[in-house]
Amino acid sequence: MNIKQFKKLNIGICGCGYWASNIIKSLEEENFEEVHVYDFDSRKLKNVKSKFPFLKICKTFNELLSKKLDCILLVTPTSTHFSLGKKILNKNINLFIEKPSTLKSRDLRELINISNNKKKILMSGYIYVYNTYIQHIKKIIDSKKLGNIKYIYFERSNLGPIRNDTSCLYDLASHDISTALYLLKKKPKISYVKTFDFLKKNLFDISSVGLDFKNTKVEIRSSWLNPEKIRKIIIIGEKKMLQFDEMDPNKKIKIHNKYASYPDIKSFKKSFFTPKANIYLGKTYSPKIDFKSPLKQELSHFFSCLKNKTKPITSGDYGYKVLKLLEEIKKKIN
Repeated sequence: MNIKQFKKLNIGICGCGYWASNIIKSLEEENFEEVHVYDFDSRKLKNVKSKFPFLKICKTFNELLSKKLDCILLVTPTSTHFSLGKKILNKNINLFIEKPSTLKSRDLRELINISNNKKKILMSGYIYVYNTYIQHIKKIIDSKKLGNIKYIYFERSNLGPIRNDTSCLYDLASHDISTALYLLKKKPKISYVKTFDFLKKNLFDISSVGLDFKNTKVEIRSSWLNPEKIRKIIIIGEKKMLQFDEMDPNKKIKIHNKYASYPDIKSFKKSFFTPKANIYLGKTYSPKIDFKSPLKQELSHFFSCLKNKTKPITSGDYGYKVLKLLEEIKKKIN
């Protein structure tokens, strides 16, 4: 879906930080004109206006709410999402909230109830669901080309950005928890949680989470204290293995025609049986994929839901599932 078809929408953006700037840049590239922006920090407002002259600046949050807007994109610190989101929805304005939607699931449930009562769209911003490569991986898993999935490993690491109002679990692991739920379509059980808080007590800088999706084991490692930027998924199937490396400039998805298995004792005489596993090494190939900007795909989906009055894939309810799982993970720490 082409985002350009929605360029006549009146859009509000609350927040002018790093990710909001990416959103603004995407809208500018598609020639959106009616984009109203507000931030509590006047310096950020001035800076974003200098970079994107097409923006219409609002000096107060109430001024933003007073505009005749089709929607507001809320891209502020997570700790502000509930209070601001509540005011936006009560003004009968459709709402997109960047992940994690809120710090507490009960707050998100309240926003969901308001959006339902007001008949307004509420969408959670889990961008990897709209990533072309992740969507392709889902098709591969659903087609059983890898066989039954035994194990998935997620790693998301970098040096920063470091948040001061939430931990790497909510900021980083939430992406991969969302992706795991999207790929496997089941509610998991938590097998283990390991966290480290080096910079600030109870705001975890490094985390490792184990999830059991029935017959599939999942490990999620997150860190914003890492010298190298890593965005990686490894999937072990009964027949083949898949590797997704978002940092690879050429071949982000590699499908390895490799697997290992022990021989069936019943089919061999004792004199021929070996206790070693058999390893099959076949060819590795990378599928050709027509990549599209995940952010533009995500925004286009949101705008399409506004136009057609349909429920987003990553609706408020979807965000609620992710948040409830994060809360269950957090309980395992204490």
